[in-house]
Amino acid sequence: MSETVLQIPFEDAFRFDPSPTFAELREGRPVARVRTLAGAEVWLVTRYDDVKLVLADPRFSRAAVVKQGAPRVALAKPMPNSLTTTDPPEHTRLRRLVVPTFAHRKIERTRPWVAELSAQLAEDVARAGDGADIRQLVALPLPIQVICQLLGVPYADRAQFREWTELGYSMKMAEKDLVEDAMTNLTAYIEDLVTRKLATTAAPPEDLLDELVRAREEGDRLSQEELIAFGVNLLVAGHETSANQISSCLATLLRRPSNWARLVEEPELIPSAIEELLRFNRFSEVGQLRVALEDVELHGVQIKAGDGVMAALNSANRDPRAYDAPDELRIDRKDNKHLSFGFGPHFCLGAQLARIELQESLLALVRRFPRMSLAKPAEELQWRRVLVSGLAELPVNLGGPPAAG
Repeated sequence: MSETVLQIPFEDAFRFDPSPTFAELREGRPVARVRTLAGAEVWLVTRYDDVKLVLADPRFSRAAVVKQGAPRVALAKPMPNSLTTTDPPEHTRLRRLVVPTFAHRKIERTRPWVAELSAQLAEDVARAGDGADIRQLVALPLPIQVICQLLGVPYADRAQFREWTELGYSMKMAEKDLVEDAMTNLTAYIEDLVTRKLATTAAPPEDLLDELVRAREEGDRLSQEELIAFGVNLLVAGHETSANQISSCLATLLRRPSNWARLVEEPELIPSAIEELLRFNRFSEVGQLRVALEDVELHGVQIKAGDGVMAALNSANRDPRAYDAPDELRIDRKDNKHLSFGFGPHFCLGAQLARIELQESLLALVRRFPRMSLAKPAEELQWRRVLVSGLAELPVNLGGPPAAG
């Protein structure tokens, strides 16, 4: 393979099957030079063990990505003072404030409500009939309602912040100015919400932002800028990512009707199926960025202090060094240690909440529509060019044979 700098996302990105370039790089250039959409040249690591190293080793920093002149992956600028742009010990302090809300046992208490909401949304699909768009009727409204409830964001404002968050994740150069405006507007929206909550700290806390405001008032060194950063990141990650995961997971199952039929017969496989779908699908065409704090040698490549290093989670999840037959979808795969939620200090805070949303939405649809199928061939489904990739639509038929193709 040529030693030329590759443009990422690759030309054949934003489709069901991964670009063959990832497999070629894993075997021939496990540390390769790539140019991001923002014009930065960074190192791309593609093997499972190397991705884990970059995500967990303190020599690779997240805090450094917000410094002046740091390389960037996407159009939107990373937000300072947030969980995603700090290193320990500052990151540890911030994470400690929200861990109780996202603790496994506490999040599990939301399951009955998420299950009930999923069943209600399945009835909306039934009323829409054949051709119903799962993205609009299930994948978007479910995580939006959940994160609004947890975070304390008015659900009535969903149309506005949906527009901002979808633009904020855009990977289209033509939308560069719109991306900056969207993130400015979203930040101002959360700032106004935080300001209002700061003015009503006498009331008992009802949601996560209330709890964070209370922690600030009790002297836990949480600045207003940190409160705003928490709100923006949790709102965006809490619905945009989950919405894309729900659509992609369902479409991947329906693309292989035998897997859907098996889940209808064995719904107890849904938890393992979700883990396998999280591994199998790509939720980003790029990777998580770090900046090297010192010189590091990896596979004979000299990574210099200040260099950007992108960890390709999607490629790691298909590494044959880590998985048997990684390009096969096995919904009963055991011991599935995928990296879709990250690894190390920045492991996704909302991983268990995402699992509940994915499991309960899939279970509701499997129970309600045992003969569901794609309403158009999978190859004709359109993908959105966004940082956390997902389908633009997912039309389904509720009974009958699958679409040709």
